[in-house]
Amino acid sequence: MNKIKAYFKKNKVTIMIIPKSQKSIKQWHFNLALAFSILILLILVNLALLTTTVSTRLHSTILMAQNATLKKNITIKDDQLQSLENIGDQQLEEIEVLKNTLGDTLGYFNSRLKEMDTVNQNVSQLVAMFNKETNSNVAAPISRSFNRFIDTTSDVQLPRENLLLSQAESLINNDEISELILDQGSEYSELITSLQSQIAYLDCRPDQYPTEGILSSKFGFRSDPVTGKTASHKGIDLANASGTSVHAAGDGVVIYAGWNGSFGNVIIIDHGYSYKTVYGHLKEIKTSKGNTVTKGELIGTMGSSGKSTGTHLHFEVRFNGTQIDPLKILKEN
Repeated sequence: MNKIKAYFKKNKVTIMIIPKSQKSIKQWHFNLALAFSILILLILVNLALLTTTVSTRLHSTILMAQNATLKKNITIKDDQLQSLENIGDQQLEEIEVLKNTLGDTLGYFNSRLKEMDTVNQNVSQLVAMFNKETNSNVAAPISRSFNRFIDTTSDVQLPRENLLLSQAESLINNDEISELILDQGSEYSELITSLQSQIAYLDCRPDQYPTEGILSSKFGFRSDPVTGKTASHKGIDLANASGTSVHAAGDGVVIYAGWNGSFGNVIIIDHGYSYKTVYGHLKEIKTSKGNTVTKGELIGTMGSSGKSTGTHLHFEVRFNGTQIDPLKILKEN
């Protein structure tokens, strides 16, 4: 130990600064023990700084992790809050619907009460008339269990006053008025539905003349204008000037619009209810396959396309796939 102390006292540390210029060299001499102490102090200071840095970095990492967790929790809470707001909005809508339904129900009951008030007024008038005719002072009884039907097969004959009073009482307690209103409304609804169906059928029925012109050839057997031989004519021919408007004979859907051999430019319309119509030898087609057309709508113009000897419209009506005489269905033009 003494040798170490002696070594530190004997030896020194020299620090020299040698400038580039011709100036003198500067020197400092330190005791080795002092230099060693300073070195130890510097090491301790560096260790303290390193420890502080590591501790700070670790604390910062922990704080960042906690911050991320807090952000995640806040996002979850926001989603939960939004969900609760949506549920609240939905419940408000349901409450509004219930309020409207309750209002409608209240309106219905008020209407029924007005009906009953009217019935009660009629009964009161009936009872007043009864009292006047019989010189009585009878109040109309109210009994919801009273049977309005009178047993006419009974041998017991009710006095006229009791019979009139019974009818008045049954009228007060009669709930068939409401049922009659509902039944009548149902009948009206069925009638309206039936009428709408009939109207739809009449609109679709191909009974409107498709064009203006002269009936140049009827339905049935005839002498073919091209071959001269007797052949069955499956429609009628209406002749007029080239470009004359051709219209749909009824509501329907265009199932064909284009060139078709001897018919030339042709349109076929499916009217439903098993009806189809054919419009042949057209000059122009002014509709397309798949289009919905209404009765009287312009679909083309008269021409002489295909196997034809002159300008005319060949018009067919098919029912259940069989050609029928169009003149039997077309209305007077």
